[in-house]
Amino acid sequence: MYSVPQNEQLAIFIFSLGLGFLLGVLYDVIRALRLSITRSKIVLVICDIIYFIAFGLISFLFILALNKGEIRFYIIVGEAIGALFYYVSLGIAVIKITDKAISILRRLYTLAFKIISTPFRGLVKAFSGIFKKLCKLFKKTEKKSSKIQKNLLPKARLYVYNLFGILLAGRHISKKGGRDFGKTEEE
Repeated sequence: MYSVPQNEQLAIFIFSLGLGFLLGVLYDVIRALRLSITRSKIVLVICDIIYFIAFGLISFLFILALNKGEIRFYIIVGEAIGALFYYVSLGIAVIKITDKAISILRRLYTLAFKIISTPFRGLVKAFSGIFKKLCKLFKKTEKKSSKIQKNLLPKARLYVYNLFGILLAGRHISKKGGRDFGKTEEE
């Protein structure tokens, strides 16, 4: 383990303050992108996981580059103080500005969606009227065909699957259309 001179420690601490500040900016960029897309809690968790992976990777590379991979407490404290400084100073204004910008963008998205979808809503209304009329027609046809089927089906009891069963079993086929299917020729 090597000893780092105090002037280098101070320089690394100042750089870590700047890195913490930049990581705070990075979080606000990810936050603005997430809020512009959706407010879902699942997306929030996914974005936080992505941020913490990026935060860990950037911190690791920073420590590797400036301190030869040795983790020092003052580096982590410097990053935390830099991020806290960002959120107390510039972060408050950035959050307010991005919230306003996101609300304006959401209104523009909504307006654009309404303008683009208006012709399609008219088509949906036109086709829904036609679809309702077709449904009524099909219901009438269904009622008529079900009445016809009720009258036809009991009379025609000699179905194809019964015919194969009769032929394979050597059973007698009566003139009534298979009503005495279970009976043999002797009965």
